This record gives sequence, C-alpha cells and structure tokens, in this order.
Amino acid sequence: MNVFQLIRSVLDELYKRIPIETAKKDKLINAQIKSLSKTYAKLSKEAPKTNYADDITRFAYIYEYVTSHANVVYQIVRDCAALRKIFDAPQVTVTCIGGGPGSDFLGILKYILKNKKTPSLKVNLFDKEPAWSESWSDVDDKLGLSISNRFMLFDVTKAETWKPYDKFLSADLFTMIYFVSEISTLHDEAEPFFKHLLENAKQGALLLYVDNRNQDFYGWFDSLISSHNWKVLMSDQVNLIIEDTNEEKKDLEPYYSKFPDPKLRANIAYRVCQKQ
Repeated sequence: MNVFQLIRSVLDELYKRIPIETAKKDKLINAQIKSLSKTYAKLSKEAPKTNYADDITRFAYIYEYVTSHANVVYQIVRDCAALRKIFDAPQVTVTCIGGGPGSDFLGILKYILKNKKTPSLKVNLFDKEPAWSESWSDVDDKLGLSISNRFMLFDVTKAETWKPYDKFLSADLFTMIYFVSEISTLHDEAEPFFKHLLENAKQGALLLYVDNRNQDFYGWFDSLISSHNWKVLMSDQVNLIIEDTNEEKKDLEPYYSKFPDPKLRANIAYRVCQKQ
C-alpha cells in the first residue's frame, strides 16, 4: 500500500460513516469542498469556523488538501539534505504541531516508503480535534511499518493542555504544516507555546514550517525564529507544482471521478530551521 492508497482507505472509512444515501452524500461533500476553499481564503482576516468533528468536513479536507499537502512535505524532505539525513537514523521521533489532518505524517511516510528507509518511527500528533485520531490510529497495521503513532489532545492557546508534557520536546523533527494560518487571529494567545517549544527543543532538532505564501503568516513565524537560537537552513516563497499526481490520482478512485481535483499547485512559504 502506498500513501495515496492509505488516504483512500481512510476516505473509504469516513465515507461509510456518513449515514445518508450516496447522491446526497456526494452533494454535501462537494459543497463542503467549496466552503473550505472560501474559509481558507479569509484566514488572515477572521478566525476559521470549521467543525472538523464533522465526518463530511474531514472527508472534504483529507480529499482536497491532505493529498496535496502531504506531497508538499514529501518534496521538501526529498530536496533538503538535513531533513533526509534524519531518516537514515535507526530511530526517529517527529512531533507534528496541529498535525491531526495527517499532512506532515503522510508526507514523511511517503519519503520513507519511496526511498526504502527503515527507521523505527515515533510520531506525536498534536491537535485539538480528537476526531482526527480515528483516521491515523492504524497506519502501522496498514503499511506494515514500525510506527508508534500517538495522538495528543492540545490547544496552543491554552497552556494547561500542553504544559504538563515534556517528552514531545525531545523530537528530532518538529513540523507545522498549514498550522500558523489556522491560528492567524490567535497569535498573541499562541505565542507562549511557540516560545516554550523553541526554547526547550533539544540542540540539533529540526523544524519544518510550511504555510500559505502570506507575510502575515511567515512574517510572524520568522520573527519568532529570529528571537531564539535557531538557524534557518532553507527558506523560500514558491509556487510549488505538486508532483506524481497523474499516477496517484488513480489511487483516489472512486472519489476522483466524483469530486474536484485535489490541489495541484501550492503557493507556499517554507522554512527548515535547526536548534543551535
């Protein structure tokens, strides 16, 4: 099973959970894909009102965005020597901040599978929506890999949800994939968490940031990094073409024939940083 086949299996499970007849179900999913697009176009101006506990919403997000975002993560890991080197180690720990949708996790898995890497992988998925955990809890069984996948319920704006935990700070790699934009109206409330992370991560740890190419988002992230002891190894704003789509879209059937194409381009800013 490859990563897109894994995504399809998750979509199959979500699709079955929606207890309405097929035509109405497909209509609602199509409507939600359009609604999400409108919501994300306004993230820098207003807080998102997205209910990820809803099965239709999660299906729409995974189909339309996770497929694309996972490929973005894969392509950056593939093209960055420091990130590639991490997965040559026998054991790797990754902490995905806001990683419930699975984009970070799946992009990393794609790199591991395509390059026949065999680390013992421990992944901490931090997100405030518990429903995401259902989608990725059995990835190790589906792929036959040595993966310890732990979902942690947390909210970056509420210290009581993250202060009790220290072990996640020992990760080799931290990821923030389209997360800073999700909390763009809450940066003041979220800043204590990010300062805690940047100050207490272990020396040599890497951080991968990916988000929309909007200075409101990457400018805030850059200011945090510059005020802490982290070195920026790679930095770019780019209109990235998503690769491998011709083959992988076949793995999304029967949904690919029913719904709009997943994102094929990503207008992004990304950073790869290392704790000094």
